[in-house]
Amino acid sequence: MLKVFISGLEKQTGKTIVTAGLAATMQSLSYSTAVYKPIQTNAETLHGFKTSPDLTVIKKFDPNISTDSTYVLKSPAPPFISSYEDNVKIDVNNIYNDFLASDKNSDCLIVEGANSIAAPIAEHFTEINLVKALNIPLVLVINPKMISIERAITGINYIQSYKCRFLGVILNKYDENSENLEEKYYPQILKEFVPVKILGVIPDYDKIPSFSPELLISDVLNHVNIEEIFGLKIAKLNN
Repeated sequence: MLKVFISGLEKQTGKTIVTAGLAATMQSLSYSTAVYKPIQTNAETLHGFKTSPDLTVIKKFDPNISTDSTYVLKSPAPPFISSYEDNVKIDVNNIYNDFLASDKNSDCLIVEGANSIAAPIAEHFTEINLVKALNIPLVLVINPKMISIERAITGINYIQSYKCRFLGVILNKYDENSENLEEKYYPQILKEFVPVKILGVIPDYDKIPSFSPELLISDVLNHVNIEEIFGLKIAKLNN
């Protein structure tokens, strides 16, 4: 089973677009792919039912991707706080059981985190604890337009202190020609100060008028090291 956990340092840094890109790409390579989002905060209500907007986005890229979520919460606050608002107690055992079920039914499983890698999920339990409990590799999504280099260094050091299987970073909305010098030199500075791999770069799709699933898949194939992320040689990429 090919599997990975996608997380970030803040909300709205692009986890879902990276998750969608990886899932749609693996599905296009004929690997049956599932996306499991243990906890969705900031849920939408449709016909009286709470739905996961992130999983809806992923389905739009490829309806054949299997999706599931254990807890769907209304508040945009971190999961532990949102659970109070919805009068729900988050049970990590339920998450683990749903993770195992998703793991059995596909060739490739991508787990997308909630608000951030340090977000409280349950009592004395944060997202980084969940990564360790599920025992799967972690990829961090960073948007250089949102996350300062200082915040990135601090966050990566925090992750590495937990000694989880941290694979590296995908930069989202990165512009190598940016007039902002911090963004322009972001990858070099990051690697200078923390031992981290840059696994790929996703462009700013807000500036692309004809953004499509095909474009996202092409960018992932050409600019993201999916073999490193999933831990093996993918024969379909080396024919």
